[in-house]
Amino acid sequence: MQEPERLIPPDERQRLAELHDFAILDTDPDDDYDRLVQLAAVLCATPLGALTFIDGERQWIKSRVGLVATQTPRETAFCSHTILDSDRLLEIPDVSAAPAFTAQAYGPQDPSVRFYAGAPLKTRDGSSIGALCVMDTVPRELTPAQRDALGKLAKAVAAQLVLRKQLRIATQTDRLTGLPNWFHFESQFTTCGAATGVVAFVRLKTVSQINSAHGFRVADELIRQTADRLRTFGAGGTVIGRIKRGLFILYFPDVDLDTFTKSTAPALTDMLQASYSVNNLVLVCPVNLGFAAYPRDGKTLDDVVNAADAALQMAIERDEPVAFFDKSVDNVLSVHYRLEPQLRHALKQGQFVNFYQPKIDLASGNIVGVEALIRWIHPERGLIPPMEFVPALESTGLISEVGVHIIRRAVADWARWRAAGLAAPRIAVNVAAAQLRNDRFVDQLREVLEELGVDATALGIEVTESVLIGNMERAIRVLTEVRALGIPVAIDDFGTGYSSLAYIVTLPIDDVKIDRAFIKKITADPAYEGIVNTCISLAHNLNLKVVAEGVEIEAQAQLLRQLGCDQAQGFLYSPPVPADRLALMLAPATQRA
Repeated sequence: MQEPERLIPPDERQRLAELHDFAILDTDPDDDYDRLVQLAAVLCATPLGALTFIDGERQWIKSRVGLVATQTPRETAFCSHTILDSDRLLEIPDVSAAPAFTAQAYGPQDPSVRFYAGAPLKTRDGSSIGALCVMDTVPRELTPAQRDALGKLAKAVAAQLVLRKQLRIATQTDRLTGLPNWFHFESQFTTCGAATGVVAFVRLKTVSQINSAHGFRVADELIRQTADRLRTFGAGGTVIGRIKRGLFILYFPDVDLDTFTKSTAPALTDMLQASYSVNNLVLVCPVNLGFAAYPRDGKTLDDVVNAADAALQMAIERDEPVAFFDKSVDNVLSVHYRLEPQLRHALKQGQFVNFYQPKIDLASGNIVGVEALIRWIHPERGLIPPMEFVPALESTGLISEVGVHIIRRAVADWARWRAAGLAAPRIAVNVAAAQLRNDRFVDQLREVLEELGVDATALGIEVTESVLIGNMERAIRVLTEVRALGIPVAIDDFGTGYSSLAYIVTLPIDDVKIDRAFIKKITADPAYEGIVNTCISLAHNLNLKVVAEGVEIEAQAQLLRQLGCDQAQGFLYSPPVPADRLALMLAPATQRA
């Protein structure tokens, strides 16, 4: 064998950039890719097979059949030759007769390779980032049908890579600004590994007014320009993310707190409050900024972010541009705890009630489920919206008690509908993080069902991804026990900032609910249609049902039907309504008349 030479495709720089964009290197084993490699080996009747990616210095093996090696030097890899031509399947009938190759390419722990066939993994831009290959320990040739099958399987692998990349970008990156969303920001904070730093929340104070006055395109452009300013200001290591419409989060690692307070914070404020030029308009958008020091104000990311959020609320309440966290003046929690006696009284007096919003089967138009949504009927103030009291329930720890009350009320309403001869649909109840942390949560579900004499067909639960992030191990254990009761689990608000393919594959869930933010723009922006289509395809590949939230117009419903979405809920069908109103909707048309 001749000395191995470095085989470099002409598009090497672009090829490596694309490979790293897929974020596939050094990832955990994956059943989908393993099955494709196994299928390739079976169809080609070979004992060995592999899915490989050619990095700068190495061949990394994602999936394998009959091999032990996880990586080899690039210079000795068969697949280094395969990627030289992204339009050709490379076949070596007898390795011993080809001086450029070595039979021990995978190392002494693996069988000697006498036959190799590899199909390149071609990206949409034409580069080849790796190969799907099969090998044998004796010389041979593939049949034409086997060559065709190997090529088609390689295309299937490439398509899977592209689909997962699209989903990762959609779920980890803010589309408007290109900044990381919360989940990605959290990952970058952890990777940063700085011992100290400052977390900042940046709120564009009048972005809603600008949107109303000049339209959403102007407001969007102002947000994009704000993101560009933050990138420029934070060049050199600052971690920047966008949380929602006019809210950004930043982490300044390894900064001196005194210098930051005296110089950096004022400079950031001045930079953000300078005028913007958008569509020949000169706009000024005041800001509120909340700062907290890590680890002084919080030893974990969650804690320091909560402190920065409390500082931001303080700046908003004081109508000042900047506030630093002060443990002695944590106004938000103070408000919540002042509200606690009223909340306890409301729970005791049965003032918390359920409203129900139907879920519609898009194929038939029938009601196939409902979501229970908490409301507070105050004897003096009337109907109080959730945002005015649910955060206080969570802060004060009352959410667990109220959560059980809501579940019991939902099951009781279901039993009444069934007793009235109605086709009572399953009721999905939202579950908070505190409920999942409660050791008795699963027992409480079982006890409510037994107490009211109904089975698990009455109930489902919905959890947001943010609820799961804190302790994924525990969440998986609890949700597995919930499903063992026969109660299905749905992931709510899918795609709003925490979503990860790894989480969706790992979690014991039955349904995925696509967030209303995607549905709102599905008919106006082809990119959002693509994101929703990707989510639906992925969910269906994982045998999950898909529910679209926030459907408001028929055009959205029509497009969702075309994309294969299973169910929808939103104001097009019905707002959340009291139990008696929902009962009328469940009654046959003759009875309603």
